Amino acid sequence: MAVRTKNGRVVTDADLDRMAVEAEAGYDLSTWKRRAGRPSLSATNTGAHSPRVTTRVPEELRARVASRASSEGKSVSAVMRSLLEAYAGEDLVVRKSSAHRG
Repeated sequence: MAVRTKNGRVVTDADLDRMAVEAEAGYDLSTWKRRAGRPSLSATNTGAHSPRVTTRVPEELRARVASRASSEGKSVSAVMRSLLEAYAGEDLVVRKSSAHRG
């Protein structure tokens, strides 16, 4: 299997040799500048941290969600954020009653 760059170009053995020579020579970190990270998802505080929420689901469910999200032009993350927003906005009484279902 070929290794590809982000742009899809195949990385050749010559490319790998060139990168190895460059890395072995060392890098001048005095000119390195920190790049900005991912933007905050907060609507009110653009500098706020956006924590990651991870969950496990069956592979078949993940595939169905990914397929539907793609057909709607959305990412799985966008779908999950929408679902979490809807859940968090529900009335407390509704959440309590559904928690007792088992």
